Amino acid sequence: MLLGCYAPDETPAVRRAANDLAQQELALLLQQAAAPDSHTSFDLSSGGETWEQNVRRIATDVSRTDCGPSEDTTAEERDAISVRLTRILTAYAYSDPAVGYCQGMSDILSPFLVVFPDSDALAYMCFSALMTKIRQNFLEGQPGVHTSIQHIGILLKAVDRKLWRQIDVLDMSTGVFAFRMLVCQFRRELMFGDIFDFWERLWAAERLADCQLKEHCVAALLRLHRKQIMRLRSPEDFIQFVNKDIVPIDGPATVNAAYKLWKQSGRQPPPQAAGTRWTRLSKAEVLSAKKPDSLMVQAEAVGKEVVA
Repeated sequence: MLLGCYAPDETPAVRRAANDLAQQELALLLQQAAAPDSHTSFDLSSGGETWEQNVRRIATDVSRTDCGPSEDTTAEERDAISVRLTRILTAYAYSDPAVGYCQGMSDILSPFLVVFPDSDALAYMCFSALMTKIRQNFLEGQPGVHTSIQHIGILLKAVDRKLWRQIDVLDMSTGVFAFRMLVCQFRRELMFGDIFDFWERLWAAERLADCQLKEHCVAALLRLHRKQIMRLRSPEDFIQFVNKDIVPIDGPATVNAAYKLWKQSGRQPPPQAAGTRWTRLSKAEVLSAKKPDSLMVQAEAVGKEVVA
């Protein structure tokens, strides 16, 4: 519900219908992606990258994606997760040629596979809904990331100018240190088991309080480690500190500090993306020349038929 896949007042029948339609879309996308003559339009609209390049990148990233504590996962389970990652990432890449597959997507998807161990459809639905919100981070030039970095700079200048001056002196005002946090939604900064508690806090703040906390989380994380940052003397020291020395971060403490910072700042950056419900047009429907209704609209119609 926090991602907008379901509405709080929907009936179980409507939700089952949405799940069924997501499963159908996933299957159709994979079928079309596997067709040998179906990649021409993808290659023309994906910034010059071929479908084969996307497929190779998916295979490379899947092989090194963290899917939970390795001591708790057998080789067979790991292979099964890899197959699921590949299927869903392939379907998503084919559904959105302007983005395709980019590094970081496998990290974002893997927690959904753990939460939904028996349903690729639900994992695909939730992943697609989250990607709708953060799609700007993966477009050519990563405009969403650069906008967030600008917001972080404005925020730090307003609430802690001395800390911002230190970051500027260290030649880190470009925000390069925050790219991984923003692209992967802090996935690599947190322990695997802590990621959903962290994400759900961000999504709840966004949905219930219209409070965009991601940029505030980056700023709050820097302020939580202010003393150490003020002692750093080189850009290399800063990158080492942010990417390694403070990892894994304390998720609840970071979100709480971000929320306090949001209230202290008295304003927030404008949201990057789209609406309260998953309404991304189905590429499968478009390619099969059907009327481009959203999955949610279709699900509601099917649910009403079931109830009737």
